Amino acid sequence: MLECILSDDYMVGRNKLVQLWLIVGIVTGFAVVLFFGITYLNDSVLCDVDCRVRNEVSLSLVLVSLFGMFVGSLTYYFISEKYERKIIKIRKDASATYKFLDTEQRKILKCLVDANGRITQSELCRSTGLSRVRISRCLKVFESKRIIEKTKNGMTNEIRLSDDLSELFLCEDE
Repeated sequence: MLECILSDDYMVGRNKLVQLWLIVGIVTGFAVVLFFGITYLNDSVLCDVDCRVRNEVSLSLVLVSLFGMFVGSLTYYFISEKYERKIIKIRKDASATYKFLDTEQRKILKCLVDANGRITQSELCRSTGLSRVRISRCLKVFESKRIIEKTKNGMTNEIRLSDDLSELFLCEDE
C-alpha cells in the first residue's frame, strides 16, 4: 500500500514535468512556425511596404493570442497540480484509516486489500488466522458501514471491497 503511494507520488511529479514541457513545446513550436511563415509570406510573396504594416499588426495579434494560450495552459497546469496534491493527500489519509480499526478489523481489511478487493470468506479465515465467528462478526460490522459487499458463493461468501473504498485503497495499475 505504502509502496503504491510512494510510486504514485514519483510518477505524478514526473508526469507533471512532462506535461509542462509539452505545453511549452507545443505553444513555442506553433509560435515559431507561425512567425516564420508570416515573415516569409510578407518578405517574398505578398506585398510591398504599405501592406507589411497591416500584416505586422495581424502578426502581433496572433502573437498576443498565442501568449494568452500559453498563460492559459500554465494556469491549467498549476491548478491541476493543486488537485493532484489533493489526491495524493487522500491516498495518504487512506493508509492512516487503518489506525482507526481494531487489530482484527485491520487484519481483515489488509487481507482484502492485498487480494485486490475480492476474497472468499473461507480464504479470509485461512489468511488471517482468525476464527470463522470473529471474521463473521467483523464482516457484519463492515457490511453495516458499507465498507464491503458480501455475496453468496456456494458454501462460502465472496467478500468485495465497496467501489468507493476500492478507488481509495487499491492502486490503479493493479
